[in-house]
Amino acid sequence: MPEQKKPMPLSGYTILDLSVMTAGPVGTMLLGDLGADVIKVEEPARGDLARDLGNQFVNGESVQFMSQNRNKRSLRLDLKSAQGKAVFLRLAKTADVIVENFRPGTVDRLGIGYDAVRAINPQIIYASASAFGQSGPYAAWPANDPIVQAVAGLMDMTGEAGGLPVRLGAPLPDFGAAAMMALGITTALLHRQRTGEGQRIDTSLLGAALFSTIPRDGETIRSGKAPSRLGSGHPTMVPYRNYEGSDGKYFFAACFTEKFWTNLCRVLDRTDLLSDPRFINNTQRTANRHLIDAILEDIFATQPAAHWVKTLSKADVPCAAVQDYHTALTTDPQIRHTGAVLHLEHPVAGPMTNLANPLNLHGTPVQMRRPPPVLGQHSEEVLREHGFSGSEIDALLSKGVVKGSRMDDVDQDLVAPAVAG
Repeated sequence: MPEQKKPMPLSGYTILDLSVMTAGPVGTMLLGDLGADVIKVEEPARGDLARDLGNQFVNGESVQFMSQNRNKRSLRLDLKSAQGKAVFLRLAKTADVIVENFRPGTVDRLGIGYDAVRAINPQIIYASASAFGQSGPYAAWPANDPIVQAVAGLMDMTGEAGGLPVRLGAPLPDFGAAAMMALGITTALLHRQRTGEGQRIDTSLLGAALFSTIPRDGETIRSGKAPSRLGSGHPTMVPYRNYEGSDGKYFFAACFTEKFWTNLCRVLDRTDLLSDPRFINNTQRTANRHLIDAILEDIFATQPAAHWVKTLSKADVPCAAVQDYHTALTTDPQIRHTGAVLHLEHPVAGPMTNLANPLNLHGTPVQMRRPPPVLGQHSEEVLREHGFSGSEIDALLSKGVVKGSRMDDVDQDLVAPAVAG
């Protein structure tokens, strides 16, 4: 008898995913990785907005979309039509979770909001992610990740001293909201298992962005001053920044304890700095950062960056080369060792990569069961599984309420569960 695979943590749970762009789709992708059946309900004409975003496409498939939608099935459904609404509510009657990240009020106007679904499925968990929250003066603003960075103060505290505010290089508020939403959903599922109660959940990019600034919040409120832009430097720890080697390359050194400061001085043969009253503790080093940085810059300019990374690491000083993102993804030995980059086969785009789920459950590991779906790839399959008859499906297709795959010639033999490489 073949060995039975363990069920995944979220096997058996069905999620209707109405979300688009990044925060919602990444959150549901995390849950799909854990075994949930994520049905991505998409607008019939174009689907998720992310399908048209960016400037890199493979056979018409957006690289941006594919990066955040694995382990899902796609259903093209016209939610603006009465029949489309009826189809959705029929699916929602037996679903476990619904996720949306439209502007507040949109799902209610469509007649598929929390109250409408709860009336037919009292145990539903209904999760909403938005830019600023479901109410308040900014709730209706059009916004995305950098708009939230600007409001939350992240952009103002980022950049070189004396320079302009800078957008973060990665959409961290989006990913913070995605993680918080996934945590909220799994918590609500546990609560429902214990009590039988469903509930509504909402989180926001603004909330996630502000939460990610800990411990800057306490420092700012106590001092009454906003954090200064310090480039790669730190407002309360010195030395703690990028330094340049003799070859023009950079490395980051972080002495966030007295032990690491002592180790640094010893390996540089500058133990005199340990007794210098200007650098006697972190408070004094912070007040005199320009002095200690000037000393270190002169020392580090004598050898290539790689020399300092090796020398300081051996002396137990936290440091690392500042490498570009392509190098990190393709050649960094630690990143390769952790399996952070997955290799999948897409039915239209062919070989592709995704970033792995960073959660490691050793007893029930995450699985890459499906590549990102082609728009409408699973429309008929999903409806059949949820009790729609062949004649009902044909009628919905003929009226355009439901649409099938955007490419009728997709070879279904290629749509096999993808194995992480």
